[in-house]
Amino acid sequence: MTMPETTYTRRVFLYGDKRFPDPGAEYTPEQVLNHLKGFFPELGHAKTEEKTLADGTLEITFSKQVTRKGAGQEGL
Repeated sequence: MTMPETTYTRRVFLYGDKRFPDPGAEYTPEQVLNHLKGFFPELGHAKTEEKTLADGTLEITFSKQVTRKGAGQEGL
């Protein structure tokens, strides 16, 4: 059984207070994120969230994840 493909009219990418237009349907959100990492290195471990807006636009939000150096290294 195949899942029906979700369609959307356009995509918009968000990071903080910045909006980036859709570079084209041939680019995955991961590819867009990898491109943005060159300008925003803090997105190295970004979280990606997607939601469909009322007008059908797919809104993809990248948010940096705050980590501590050495976190999870207790007891070593």
